[in-house]
Amino acid sequence: MIQRKFNQSYIVGIASGKGGVGKSIVTVNLAETLVQMGYRVAVVDADLGLSNCAALINESIPGTVLDVMNGKSTINEIILETDGGYSLVTGADEPDVDVMDWSVLYPTLDQVLRKLRTENDFILIDTPAGASDLSFWALDRADIGLLVVVGEPTAISDVYRFCKFVLEVDPTYPFAAVVNFAENEDDAHNVLKRFNTIVNHFMNREFPYLGFVPMDDLVRKSVSDQLPVTRSNPDSHVSKEINFVSSALVGLSQKKTGMAAKKPVPKVSHA
Repeated sequence: MIQRKFNQSYIVGIASGKGGVGKSIVTVNLAETLVQMGYRVAVVDADLGLSNCAALINESIPGTVLDVMNGKSTINEIILETDGGYSLVTGADEPDVDVMDWSVLYPTLDQVLRKLRTENDFILIDTPAGASDLSFWALDRADIGLLVVVGEPTAISDVYRFCKFVLEVDPTYPFAAVVNFAENEDDAHNVLKRFNTIVNHFMNREFPYLGFVPMDDLVRKSVSDQLPVTRSNPDSHVSKEINFVSSALVGLSQKKTGMAAKKPVPKVSHA
């Protein structure tokens, strides 16, 4: 049922089984790092009503996909060119889900993706937590689903159930995993081993490990300061681990699209 779309951009659906695992923090730091590596990057914050990406970088959004859907803005007008050098599109600020016209929202989101694909090498979609329709929309459009896994037992159980639902629809769906809030590399490997043991036992699958983000005061401070750690402390061990994850994503994209390493490219202004 899930029909993955293979386009010139490499699209990553960043997902989790529950909220509070740091999915948006991972998203914005990956975006910052990929820009530093020379790639053109866009982020789509698809967590309607709970969007955090703009707050994490202390920037005000000019509009939302919901505004485009309602005829209040054009797509160009809602694309925020961030200080981190990547584009950010927010799905909605505080939508009234009771009156949301979902049959119009999804085609509008697809129009936004078509626009972003013409100008970016990577598109990161920050999905809502859990098994929501928007999460499945994002995975349906993505080349890979990047699971944010943490060591808490309930979180591992929730992300397993999320993956089970997807794999029952498409057993070949390409997932990979990044471990967040890990004490160190050994801890991260142990967390993923526990997760993969469950997945392998019940679904005969294992998901590749792309790296981890350390549990560190720098990350907490970056959230408080609303400044991604990869920008404020680019030489820190946290940033180096995020760079490792970003490099792994680049490697996957090269296998899929033949995308080559690039020198920094100036972004196209939407003004």
